[in-house]
Amino acid sequence: MPKKTTTEGEVVAKPAKKTTKKAVAEVTAAPALKSLSRFATDTLLAPMVTEKTAMLSSSNVMVFRVSLSATRVAVKQAFKELYGVTPVKVNVITVRPRAMHFGKSNGHLKSFKKAMISLPVGTTIDVFASVV
Repeated sequence: MPKKTTTEGEVVAKPAKKTTKKAVAEVTAAPALKSLSRFATDTLLAPMVTEKTAMLSSSNVMVFRVSLSATRVAVKQAFKELYGVTPVKVNVITVRPRAMHFGKSNGHLKSFKKAMISLPVGTTIDVFASVV
């Protein structure tokens, strides 16, 4: 295309054409989540968040509530599958039901099982991040 010139000889750029581009929506796939087995999610139920477990976490010990049928070996396998870290030691404790009194009637809280999982030195897992 010929360039436009003025009477003084200056070259004037041609104005840009208005183009109508349709917005192209880029669809990016979310990163695939690691598929967790039902065994692992049924064994480790939830992290126990208390002042005592927060102090234990500084010495590389995590405390989780586990199913009543869980064993040390099952807890170790489930922890390795969920977090990718092989525990050094696993202690499993069954907490007995506590007696409660509701006026004249007596009852008790459910028993549960917890696991104290010792991690290798230098590894940390932050389970307290989601707790406000």
